[in-house]
Amino acid sequence: MIPTSVIEELLSYSEDNRIALDSRKVSAGDVFVAIKGDIADGNDFVEDALSAGATRVFSNRPCADPRVITVHNTVELLMEAAKEVMSRSHLKSRIAITGSNGKTTTKEITAFLLSQLGKTFKTAGNLNTEIGLPLSLLENRRELLSAKYGVFELGTNAKGDIRKLVDLVEPNLCVLLNVGTAHVGNFGGIDELLEEKLSIFESGKLSRAVLGGTDERLRKFAADMPVETRLFGRNDADFSIVDFSYDSGETLLHFDCEGDRFVRLKGIWSLGQLMDLGAAYLVANFEGLEEPSIFLSDYKSPFRDRFSVEHLHGITLISDFYNSSLESWESAIVSIEKLSHSRKIAVAGSILEQGEEEANTHEKLGRLLGKFDMTILFNHDKAIEAASKYVEPSLITDSVEQLAEWLFENVRKGDLVFLKASRAVALERVHKAFVEMMRNV
Repeated sequence: MIPTSVIEELLSYSEDNRIALDSRKVSAGDVFVAIKGDIADGNDFVEDALSAGATRVFSNRPCADPRVITVHNTVELLMEAAKEVMSRSHLKSRIAITGSNGKTTTKEITAFLLSQLGKTFKTAGNLNTEIGLPLSLLENRRELLSAKYGVFELGTNAKGDIRKLVDLVEPNLCVLLNVGTAHVGNFGGIDELLEEKLSIFESGKLSRAVLGGTDERLRKFAADMPVETRLFGRNDADFSIVDFSYDSGETLLHFDCEGDRFVRLKGIWSLGQLMDLGAAYLVANFEGLEEPSIFLSDYKSPFRDRFSVEHLHGITLISDFYNSSLESWESAIVSIEKLSHSRKIAVAGSILEQGEEEANTHEKLGRLLGKFDMTILFNHDKAIEAASKYVEPSLITDSVEQLAEWLFENVRKGDLVFLKASRAVALERVHKAFVEMMRNV
C-alpha cells in the first residue's frame, strides 16, 4: 500500500513538471520515477537523474539525498496517483478499448467522433500498459479533468494486465475489437489470451459493450452479457461492412447500420482499419452522435506506419511496421487485392511473440504470401524462414542494403510493394533505404 502522503507528493511535484522514466531524457525540473525494467533498472541511475536537473526522484531504494523519496513499488505509485486523478475527473463516459489489433486506430477515431459532442480526452500514442496508461493520465491531467468524454486504450503483455487497467479506468463502455494470435506467446495458449481480453468487461460500472462480430466466440459472449451490446463486422451485425473500394487515393465505404450508408474517406484504408472505424462508429452512436458518418469524411489518420500508401515513380509502396499478426496480414491482403497493379511484391519480416506457435505461425504466413507474385523474406529475425515451406522467396536476407538494392533493381513501374513485420524487426530501415535510392534516380 502506497502512503497517501507519497501519492500527494508525486502529484504536487509533477503538477507543472514532466515525469521522466528514463534518466537519459531528464531535463531541469523533471520528476524522475525509477522503475526496474527487463533490460535496465532505473534505480541504478538516480544520481544521473539528479545531475541532469531532476527536482524530485521516487525510487525503490533508500537514499540520503533529501530530493529522493523512497517507495516500495514505483509502478504501484504511478497507478495509485493516476487513480487519484481519475477520481477527480467529471467524465460523462469512460470508454475502454482493447483487442489484438487496431486499438490505437480505434481510439483515435472514437476520440475524433466524440469531440463532436464535447471535449474529449484520449490516452497519448500507444501508452496502454500498467506503466504507460497511468503516465499518460498523469502527464495530461489538465485535459482529463476538463473533459466530458474519456477514451482509454488498454493493452496486455501478461495475464492480469487488463484487469489492473480496468480497475484504474473503471469504464462504463468497453470495446473488444478482436482476439487474434498477436502476443499469444506471452500466454498459455489462445484460450488464456481470450480470457484475458474478455476481462475488460469485468468493470463494475459497465453498462454498454461493443464487440467484433466476425468472431463467433465474441458473438456468443455478447449474447450472454447483461448489458446492452452492439456488434461490428462484415455481415449480420449492428455495423456491417457491405463493400469498399478505392478511388483517386481515397476509400469508398458502403456499410449497413439500420440502413445503407456511404462515406468517402481520406486516404487508403485497409479492411482492418475499416473494422476499427465500425467499432468507433458504434461507440459514438451509443453516446448520442446521431449520424457519425457525417463527420468521417473529415477524418485523416495521423499514422504513417499502419498500411501507409505512397507512390514513387509509378510504384505503389505500402508500409505496415507498427505490428504484425496472421490476422493483420489477412486483412491487408484483402485490401491489396482491391488495388489494381501489374505485380504484387511482399517484403515480409517475422511475427514476434509467438512462443511455441512460432514455426506454425510462419508456415501459415507462407501460405498467405502465396497470394503475392513475388516474396522477399527479411530474416533479421530467423523465425520468418519457416514461411519458405509454402512459398518460394525471390530473396532471403538480413541485409538492409542487399534487400533495398534488390527492390531497386527488380521493381518496375506499375508494381505494388508491401512491407510488413513486427515493430522490433525494424523493417522500416529497408523502406527508408529503398525510398532514398528511388528519389536519387
